[in-house]
Amino acid sequence: MKQGKFYRLQEGVQVRREKFGLLFYDYRGPRLYFVPSGDLIDDSFFTGRQTEQELIEAVTAGQPWNHRETKGRVVQILEMLEEKGLVHGQPVC
Repeated sequence: MKQGKFYRLQEGVQVRREKFGLLFYDYRGPRLYFVPSGDLIDDSFFTGRQTEQELIEAVTAGQPWNHRETKGRVVQILEMLEEKGLVHGQPVC
């Protein structure tokens, strides 16, 4: 059973993968947001096909990263993006 939220970009927002992490461009501003997410979140995550829980499991599978720390960082990034109005989280029903 899927848990968590699916995330999609808000209308008027684009995201691009960079060396440091993610670069968001909000055409409504216009504004740029640099998110130092490293390899935790790929720009394709924001298509809404994967929940944040599935993302966390995929990132930690076969990696030496601590699951709790990874989850905390991913959740922190997604909450910040949602607060800034760049993404919309839809809970899984």
